[in-house]
Order: sequence, then C-alpha cells, then structure tokens
Amino acid sequence: MTIAGGRVPADPVIDGRDLSPVLFGTGTESPREAHYYFNGYNLQAIRQGPWKLAIAPQPESLTAGATDDTKTNPRLYNLDTDIGETTNVADQHPDVVRKLQALAAKMNEEIGGNAPKARRPAGIVTNPKPLYQIEEAPAATNAKPAALDKLAPGDTVRSAAGPQISGKALTVSCRVETDLRDTVIIAHGGSAAGYALYLKEGRVVFAVRTGQGDAITEVHSEPIQGSVQIKATLGRDGAMTLTVGEQAGVTGKAPGSVPRQPAEDFCVGHDNGQPVARYPDVKPFKGKITDLKVTTP
Repeated sequence: MTIAGGRVPADPVIDGRDLSPVLFGTGTESPREAHYYFNGYNLQAIRQGPWKLAIAPQPESLTAGATDDTKTNPRLYNLDTDIGETTNVADQHPDVVRKLQALAAKMNEEIGGNAPKARRPAGIVTNPKPLYQIEEAPAATNAKPAALDKLAPGDTVRSAAGPQISGKALTVSCRVETDLRDTVIIAHGGSAAGYALYLKEGRVVFAVRTGQGDAITEVHSEPIQGSVQIKATLGRDGAMTLTVGEQAGVTGKAPGSVPRQPAEDFCVGHDNGQPVARYPDVKPFKGKITDLKVTTP
C-alpha cells in the first residue's frame, strides 16, 4: 500500500507489515518486533533478533541435548551462536526471557488456543468480486430438460439439462424417506452459485448460495422421521421458505436469487463437485427420493 502512495488504516488492525524500506534498500530492520511460530492455533516458539524462546517441546530430530532440554521451562536459545538449539541459556538472560514471555502472552491472547480473549473478528466480504474480470466458461444451454421425477439417488444431470434457475424464483419439492441423519438430498451448483437440500442431524436444510465464501443462506426444519414431503421456495428477492411434512413452515432471506446458472451438475442423493453448502460429515443417500420437481415461473 505504501508503494502505491496509500496509508494503512489504524482500524481494523491487520497482521501485514510494510516491507518497502527493505525492498528499496533504505532499511535493514524487520518491521516486526518478533516472529511467532504456530502449529495451528498453538504457539510453539517466539523469536526476536538472535533469541528464540521455545514454548512447546522441541522436535526430537534435533540433537540429544536439545531433546533432553525440552523437559525444562523456559528454554532460551541464542541462534547466532547455537543454531542447533543445543544449549538452554534462560538462566543467563532472565530479562530476555521475561520480555519474550510477555510478547508470547499478548499474542496468545489474540490468536492462541481455541478461544483467545482478544481474537479479532474475521473479516467478511459479502459476494466478493475480483479486481479484474474473470471469464468463466458459460453453462451449456439448449439441452433437452431432464425428467427429474425419474431420477434416483446417485444420478446426475448436466446443468444444461437440469433446472434453468439463473436469476429466477424457484420451487423444489420431493418426498424423502431415509434412516440417515446426515446426507445430501439434492444439490445443484458449487462454490459460487447454487442451491441444495440436505439433512443435518435429522433436520432438513435448504441452502442457497449467491456467491463465493460465506455468501450462503440456510433455513432448517425440526428433525424428521419416516416419509416426509418437502417443499422449498426461493423468490427473486431472496425470500426463502421451507415446509416439511406437517411441521410449521420456516422462512429466511437470501441476498437474492441464484445469480447465474450453475456450471456444475444437478445431483440426486449426493454432491459430486465443489460443495454448494457446508455439509456435515455426510454419507451417500440411502432410501427413497420420489416426486422430485424443480419449477420456475
């Protein structure tokens, strides 16, 4: 950003640093006060200058001395003179240990562990778009529509022969009978656009994806049992309804209709591409899916 003549805003706080002085040879110092080594959300070590403070046990692939040294805490190494981390010098430099421990504690508060106290909320962009236009392969058209009510679990239909739903209101209906609690009923689309019906913990979920990332809206029923009739609708304005058996209908609001015709297949009882929704650990559908219809005005 500095190279382009801009300034990094103070809020929200970001993790990036300005490296332009190093790139242009006007400076030699790292803009970071320290470097933090993580394994997942678990802080393993912290380094500042020549000093490395080990937080977690060190790999046993190091020398025998270093392996035995992991039994003591804290463990401080001078990497300028001991790149193999064989000698713990924490007792010789208690001031360095305290300084690095304070930095480690602050970083752990921000991103360490499963629930750090000071973790910043994740940034969310609704329906993000690239700076440069991307040419996507258009979905094929003019194919003979498939007879959805003749399909069985495991079947797929090319999108060109599947329901044509780009920018339209739609209604999905079917009768379902299965003993599974987590499985896909129907899916049409992928990681950028589409819709799906699936079971999560025995509840029917109607999912509508209007963009990549988090641009997905879901509504769900109460748990089902036995054979049930399902009807899900999506309006052009994004209004969603889900009616399952004798249960009261549930509603939701997506940003709009599915913005383009999915390039991915229409799938019954599974999802064979990039998942439309955030499915649980689903199993292939076993049971009956009958009277399947997807209609548009």
